[in-house]
Amino acid sequence: MIKFILEFNNNIYIKYLNIKSINTHNYTVKDLFINTIDKKYSNEFYLNLINNNYYFIKDKKLIHPDSNILDSNTINYIKCYRKQKGGFIGGFGGSITDKIKDVFGSIIRPIIVPIEAIADVFNALYKFIKWASLFVYWLWFFTVWLFTDLLNPRNFIEDFFTTIQILLITIFSSIFNILMELFKTSVNMVGGWTQGFWGWDQSSLTQKDRDSNYFKKMNKKNSKKCYLSNTNTIPFSIILGTILCPPIGVFMDMGLTGWLNILICILLTLFFYIPGLIYALLIIYS
Repeated sequence: MIKFILEFNNNIYIKYLNIKSINTHNYTVKDLFINTIDKKYSNEFYLNLINNNYYFIKDKKLIHPDSNILDSNTINYIKCYRKQKGGFIGGFGGSITDKIKDVFGSIIRPIIVPIEAIADVFNALYKFIKWASLFVYWLWFFTVWLFTDLLNPRNFIEDFFTTIQILLITIFSSIFNILMELFKTSVNMVGGWTQGFWGWDQSSLTQKDRDSNYFKKMNKKNSKKCYLSNTNTIPFSIILGTILCPPIGVFMDMGLTGWLNILICILLTLFFYIPGLIYALLIIYS
C-alpha cells in the first residue's frame, strides 16, 4: 500500500493505492490527480493539462504528468502548480489573478456560501408569503360568492319558483298544442260536409275556381255558408239575426273559425248591446 499526498489549488488530498490492484505502468501522475481532486476542479484541471499549463514537483524534482507512479517509497508527496505567463506584465498579471482567486476561494467563498444559502431561504419565504396572500385573497372572494350568490336563500327560492313556472308553462303548452293538433286532425277527417259550418267563405273565389272540377263535384249546399246568396249579397235573415243577437251574425259571417271575433262581439254586447251591434255590422259588411 502506497500513500500519496497531493497538493492542488491550495488543497491537500491523501490517496492510498494498492500496487497489486492496478497496472502501475499505465497509471500516471495525471491519472492520480484526476481521480483524486474534487470533481468541480476536474474540467479545469483537464483543460489546463492539455494546454500544458501545469507542472508537477515530487521530492523537489520536476516530473512529467505522464510519469508512472511506481515508486519504492511508501509515502510520496506530489505538488501541482500552475505555470505563470511570461513577461513582466503577463507574469505579474497572471500571478495577481491567481492570488485573487486563491484568496477568494480560501477566505471570501466560505463567507459568501452561507449568505447565499440565507438569501435562498428568504427568497423561498417571500414566494411562500406571496402565494399564501394570493390564496387568502382568492378564498375570501370565493367565500363571499358562495354565501351571497350560490347559497343565498333568496336567489335559491327565486330560481326554484322560476324553474317550476317554466316547467308548468312548458307542460301545459305542450298539452294544449297536442290537443289542438288532435282537434285539427279530427276536423280534417270529418270531411267536406263541415265546411259551411266552419265558415268557409266562397265569396272571394274567382270564376276559374268555380269552373274547376273540384268545385263542380262538390255539394254546393253543404259547402256554402248559410248566409251566402247566389249574388253574393247578405240575406235578410243574417241582418235580422245580427239585430236580435250580434254574436249570431258574426258566427253566421265567419263560422267557428272566427271564434275570437265572436268572443269580442259577445263582450261588447254585454256592454249595453250597442257596441256589440256596431262591431257585428262592421264584421259583416267588411
